[in-house]
Amino acid sequence: MFPGFGIDHATPPEPVIDDCFPVERVALLGADYPGLRPKLTVEQGDRVSRGQPLFHDRAHPDVVFVAPVSGVVESITLGPRRRLSALVIRAESDLSELEPVTVAGSTGAELRATLLAHGLWSGFLTRPFGRMPAPDATPDAIFVTATADNPHAPGPNLVIEGREVTFRAGVKALTLLTGGTVHVCQNPGSDIAVGLSERVRSSVFPAGSSSGRAGAHIHRLHPVGAGRSVWSIGYQDVMAIGVLLETGIQDFSRIVSLTGSRAKRPHLVRTVIGASLQDLIREETLPGDDSAALAILSGSAMTGRLASWLGRYHQQVTLMSDLSPRQAAPGHGLFARLFGAPSQVGPLVPTAALERALGFDIPAVPFLRALSVGDAETARRLGCLGLVEEDIAAASLACTSGADYGRMLRHVLDELAEDA
Repeated sequence: MFPGFGIDHATPPEPVIDDCFPVERVALLGADYPGLRPKLTVEQGDRVSRGQPLFHDRAHPDVVFVAPVSGVVESITLGPRRRLSALVIRAESDLSELEPVTVAGSTGAELRATLLAHGLWSGFLTRPFGRMPAPDATPDAIFVTATADNPHAPGPNLVIEGREVTFRAGVKALTLLTGGTVHVCQNPGSDIAVGLSERVRSSVFPAGSSSGRAGAHIHRLHPVGAGRSVWSIGYQDVMAIGVLLETGIQDFSRIVSLTGSRAKRPHLVRTVIGASLQDLIREETLPGDDSAALAILSGSAMTGRLASWLGRYHQQVTLMSDLSPRQAAPGHGLFARLFGAPSQVGPLVPTAALERALGFDIPAVPFLRALSVGDAETARRLGCLGLVEEDIAAASLACTSGADYGRMLRHVLDELAEDA
């Protein structure tokens, strides 16, 4: 149990995929795209079709973001420096949205142009910096994450079952984007990428929060640093690439798990990227003890965030009780990370648990102290270029300070990215 929340880690979701209630609204979120400044091509009130461009990256106009559903643009919210906060679409049924588009992907240049134009480029994340790659960038390697990062995540083999040909088509296409290796990282079981290409390498990792994430795979197989970069992509995004190349249909569906102590029946549901979580969890929640408020996380209990929308890279929704400060340990653990104010951060006390939580052969205390004071150069020297927020979530939970080191890491990475 994490302090402040009732989480039953012994209840994984049922291995069955159900269709959820129709989602009435979806959103594209600026929080998913660090550094993005959008140039809008639609306005509030515009009617859009699935796959229609909504905006592109002002710094990289070739990177296009498209509507995951047909509907009406309900709201567009911009934050400081005109960065995107959220673009919300009220979904409407439209059978014409299934008309296939013409795509080309037989060469690297054609595939790159296709992914950029049809909204699939955002499936890639770079290391270092944890951002979308530039449209003209070439990675040293690409990592396909086909592992479960915790016992509540959807099982990749279950999601891929029956669609192996589509997944393999997506993996094979990735070899056109790099001259290096495409690493398919998977849990023990059948090899879903065997015999594809001499540049496709299968690696097996046990499921779990420490070994199921892309950061652990990259650290073990292809560490990054200055002048050395890789991309990662989730297996469901790889399948979306395969669907587009095989059929011309733009697939923005997502299989996610509904879990947590307040989930009525932990199971898997088929929805869409950016779905309204209120729509997604309709009739899926249990009442809390003493009328405790419901906390909805997009993502897992360890790495997720309190949210109203399904995050671009999340495959799990966690429902739990939001306990009051009197019921939770203040300034510590998950409660502090999600609800604590910066002024409540306490001292950083070295512990064996903290050292184990960080991993990555990085000295925990000097590194976390560098993050806490915003010392980007020291953080870089100690190894922050190989990390993103999810890689140090366990350190935030283990640390006595109650600090959100993921948020601090993002600040440092953005600063280093601007100077790169």
